[in-house]
Amino acid sequence: MSFANETLHAALPVPLLDREGRDVIVTIVKATFAVAPDGSLRRADVPSIVRVNDVMRAPDDPRSSALFPSDVALEKLGADVVVVGEAVSPRKVLVMDVAVGVKKRIVPLRVHGPRVYYDGVIGVAVGPAAPFERVPIAYENAYGGISDDMSVVEGANPSGVGVARSASDLVGRRAPQIEHPERPHTSAADRHPPVGYGAILSHWSPRKEHAGTFDERWRAARMPLLPEDYDARFGNVAHPSLRFDEGLSPGDPVRVLGMSLEPFAFVLPGFPVAVRARYDGGEREIARPSIDTVLVLPGERRVELVCRAAFPTGRGRRILREIVVRNDA
Repeated sequence: MSFANETLHAALPVPLLDREGRDVIVTIVKATFAVAPDGSLRRADVPSIVRVNDVMRAPDDPRSSALFPSDVALEKLGADVVVVGEAVSPRKVLVMDVAVGVKKRIVPLRVHGPRVYYDGVIGVAVGPAAPFERVPIAYENAYGGISDDMSVVEGANPSGVGVARSASDLVGRRAPQIEHPERPHTSAADRHPPVGYGAILSHWSPRKEHAGTFDERWRAARMPLLPEDYDARFGNVAHPSLRFDEGLSPGDPVRVLGMSLEPFAFVLPGFPVAVRARYDGGEREIARPSIDTVLVLPGERRVELVCRAAFPTGRGRRILREIVVRNDA
């Protein structure tokens, strides 16, 4: 099969298996833009590549979270918004709020300077924060983690801090710096749902539950196919607060507060791409995919937009021979 990309966007054909085990080629197209202080967009001088693997924050640490998610997925439900960056203050502060707004949805976070658990009068409590100017909005700084004996795991964020078999195990250790403003962490007894703006790895909740049920019934009837209860949301990488089941469209506003010293806001641009497939005998199919992933980097003033289209490779007299990515007028 031949592949041609006639656009200035990055594009990559990826062979995968669909839900029924059929061979398909998923063509992933990525546009990268620079965001000016006035919100205008221009094509980035150095576009981002299509990532075929997750890029980890600490590659040598098995508990690391993802810095950038892989772009490879068979499908997604709606669209993901992932924001990668830091809380940034122009002066040293003890605490500050940040927020991401997409369409009419606003997702706030409260960010503290470094703090630890201490043995207080009424139990193990979270101590005062130290001043800071920058704190990465990373799952390593939010509630979660794994106890020392691995008997307790926060499935939604194994990279975090605050999880232990007993409260006394936390004394002197890092406490969560990132929390929801309405659900503060003040003591070892607080076990609020983990928060963040970054990508969720495939073995974290809630993604892993969407992979389906790999039980004896699956092994007897469908292995190695995907389970019957496989859900397209397994492909979604965004934190649940930034997943949009209804999708996103050109003109939707995106705003990020507190993660850059200059204002950072823009509206999603048009992404008119046509992916054309040609089969034996001249049969053609055309897909005009919509945006399913928005990756925002406020500190770098960049945004990546991703869309994808899947075509069966076919068999017998109907074999996929060519895929061409073109700008769609």
